[in-house]
Amino acid sequence: MAAEFKTATPRRHLRKLWLDVHLYLALTVGFLFVVLGVTGSLNVFYLELDGLLNPELRIEQTQGPYRPLDDIMASVRAAHPGRTGSWLVFMPRPGQPILRAVYPKPDESADKLYAPLMVDVDPYTAEVLSSRFWGDTLTTLVYELHASLLLGKFGSAEAGRIGFKIVGFLGVFLFVSIATGLYLWWPRGGKWRQALTFKRGASAVRLNYDLHKTFGVYAAVVLLVLAFTGFSFAYRDWIRPVVAWLSPVSAEPFKNPPELKSTPSPGAEPISIDQAVAVADQVFPGAELRWIATPDGPEGYYAVEKRQDGEANIRRPRSKVWIDQYSGKVLKIEDPNAFTAGETFLNLMWPLHNGEALGLPGRILVCATGLVPSVLYVTGLIHWLRKRQARRVTRAADREHETKVRPISVLTSEEVRDECR
Repeated sequence: MAAEFKTATPRRHLRKLWLDVHLYLALTVGFLFVVLGVTGSLNVFYLELDGLLNPELRIEQTQGPYRPLDDIMASVRAAHPGRTGSWLVFMPRPGQPILRAVYPKPDESADKLYAPLMVDVDPYTAEVLSSRFWGDTLTTLVYELHASLLLGKFGSAEAGRIGFKIVGFLGVFLFVSIATGLYLWWPRGGKWRQALTFKRGASAVRLNYDLHKTFGVYAAVVLLVLAFTGFSFAYRDWIRPVVAWLSPVSAEPFKNPPELKSTPSPGAEPISIDQAVAVADQVFPGAELRWIATPDGPEGYYAVEKRQDGEANIRRPRSKVWIDQYSGKVLKIEDPNAFTAGETFLNLMWPLHNGEALGLPGRILVCATGLVPSVLYVTGLIHWLRKRQARRVTRAADREHETKVRPISVLTSEEVRDECR
């Protein structure tokens, strides 16, 4: 019996510790979890929402082919003749039929961390439908709130980086919060059914508790993945060496090798965008065209991203070809099928975070899970306030009871004689 008591005491202390950690995380940064969760849910479908909120972006999808990319970019450059340098072209995709050309560093927002010019084009007619800056629309503002707590929008580039780091580190707090919640929930004595279900006919207090535990448990795995992947974006320099220790990592996502450049020759004319895409088609035949970067200056090159069957990344896949803008020579190829285990793991961070790794069902799952922190925050706060009020009532009742009970005094022998006279 004594041994059992000694074992139970440290367990109670440990449980109290994790309960305090879980509580104080909720009281200090819990609301930020709510903000990041709701904005993350919206960001999963931000392109589709942008189309719904802006009628000018709605087009009639026909069965005809797209206009040549050179015609489309001619329309973009005619609308913005002073913007020289590289343009990034995002091809349409299901649910977002607009082609989007992005000018990465416009002069108007040169002091911001990320505020490119976005030009939306009808791919069937090459008509420019809208030109907007990132952060000036509702959907991109929500995106900025999720990515940097709006420090990247209303602050300098350095403020944006700080906000990005803060959001990333909140992933650590979320991970700890979910992990401690699982520890506190873990059923003892094999009562799994009770732990995983709602109690029938329960009171409002018990229903609130059951909502908190069941939503937390069923969403725990996805929330842990979102917490880790979110942390990995801001602190990739911490994650990469650990992964590289287990498996070689050399391919850098969405970065151009600094040594690459086109070789100008006298009288040579650059090849067209469509010719560059044709070169990439020879490297990855049958793969879907997703993204193109036009050359930046005389030594710039084309970069073409295609998506092979089975790639987790949809909007920015990793089947990439860099092409000399004059000769059409292939300068470098990146093939995710040749990635090491470490490179494949790091490549999964983004599609896991936004659900693309599992297609539309995965995006819906991530969108729904992003709303769970709101439920956990509200139900947890209600539970804490109720217990706090109960403790106050108990302490008040104890004080009232103490004042009503007359204390028993101890008389000296002389006081006893005096009382007897």
